[in-house]
Amino acid sequence: MIMTLLKQGTGSALTGMVGPIVIAEWKGKTYMRSAPKRKVKNSWSPEQLAHRKRFKMVIAFCTQFKELLIPQIWNDATDRMSGFALFLKTNMPAFAADGILIDPKLIILSTGKLPMVEELKAERSAPGSNTITVSWSKSIVWGGIRSKDELMVVSAGGGKYSEITGTGIIRYALNGSFELPIEPASATHIYLFFGSKDRRDYSESVCFMV
Repeated sequence: MIMTLLKQGTGSALTGMVGPIVIAEWKGKTYMRSAPKRKVKNSWSPEQLAHRKRFKMVIAFCTQFKELLIPQIWNDATDRMSGFALFLKTNMPAFAADGILIDPKLIILSTGKLPMVEELKAERSAPGSNTITVSWSKSIVWGGIRSKDELMVVSAGGGKYSEITGTGIIRYALNGSFELPIEPASATHIYLFFGSKDRRDYSESVCFMV
C-alpha cells in the first residue's frame, strides 16, 4: 500500500505530495504542480550531465548571497518565485556551459524599480588606492525623494564579495568618493547601485573593473 503524508503549512494551507502532484504554499497562496521525475544516474546524456554540473556551480555561487543580499534586495522584487530563484535565473547567463563565470561584469547583484543614473563613471583615485571616485550626469527624470537615493557598493575579488555598503553619496550630488569595503582585501571589481532612503527599493547594479 502506498501512503501519502499530508501536513498543514503556514495559515493552515495544505502542503505535501499526493501521487504525482506537489501541493505547496507561497506568499499566502496555494499552488499545485507535477512532481519532478527522477532519472537513473546512468541514463543522463552527456549534455544533461553538463547542464547539471553547470546548474550545481551556479547554485553554489548564488548560495553565498542567501543570508544578506538576496533577502535585502531580491525577496521583495518578485511575487512569482522566491528571491533566490529570481537571483539565480537573472545570473545564469553569466556562466559558461562548464559552469565557469564568463565575465564578472555580467553578474547582476541588485535589481529593482529605482532608475540608474546616466554616464556613471568609477575609478580608483590613484593606482593602488582604496579610494574610489565616482561621477554621473544629472537627469530630469528623477527629483524629489529620488534625489536622496544613496549610492551603494559591493566589492569583489578572488571569487569573494563584500557586504552591501553605503557610500554616503546621494544621487543629487552627481559625484563623490568613498573607500572600498575592507573585505575582500584585493578587489578587482565593484558593483554600484542606488538604494532608497528607507532601503525598500533599489536600482539594478552596474559593474566596474577597478
